Amino acid sequence: MTTVIAETALRNYKPISIAKGSFLKAISQRDISTSTVKVGDVQYFINPADVFIGESNVIPKNSVYLGEVQEVLEAVEGINAAMKIKIYKVITPDRNEFLLDANVYWKGSTTIGGDLASVAYYTKMPHYPGDWKRGALQLVPTTIRQMGQPTVIRAGDEVTFIINSDLSLYKPVN
Repeated sequence: MTTVIAETALRNYKPISIAKGSFLKAISQRDISTSTVKVGDVQYFINPADVFIGESNVIPKNSVYLGEVQEVLEAVEGINAAMKIKIYKVITPDRNEFLLDANVYWKGSTTIGGDLASVAYYTKMPHYPGDWKRGALQLVPTTIRQMGQPTVIRAGDEVTFIINSDLSLYKPVN
C-alpha cells in the first residue's frame, strides 16, 4: 500500500532531516535525451546505496526517485541542447513516499547540457618558438562553432541531485 506520510499521523516516528544543499547520487534508469524528451515527461532514477544520517538509514538502497523534465532547449549553432529535471518524490522499497524538492546537478549547474559545441574551423598561424629560424604552423581555433548536438544522460549513468529545501523523513522509534 503506497502512502504519503503526513506529519499529523506520525506517532512512534522520529523526524530526520536531510539539509538543504545536500547532494544525493542516483542511477538513470533509461536514456534521457533532449532530442526525445518533452516538458512534463517523468524520469526514474534508482538510489545505488543506502544513505545514512548517523546510524539511521534514511534512504534505503534501491529507492526510486521520480523527476519531471522542467525545460528543454534545442541545440543551436554553437551551443548544445540543454534540459532541466526536477526531482519531486522518493519512494522507498517498503513503499513509503516522501516529497522531495531537488534538481539534477550537472557540471556545476542545474542545467544539463547547454555547453559550447565543437569548433568548426581552425586557422593556420605561424609560431616561432625560441630561436628557431623557421617557424611552425599552429592551428588556432576560430570563433565559428558547429551546430550543437543533443545532450543525453545514458541509462546506467550516475547523476547527482542537489536538494533545494530540507527533506523530512520519519523513522520508527525503537
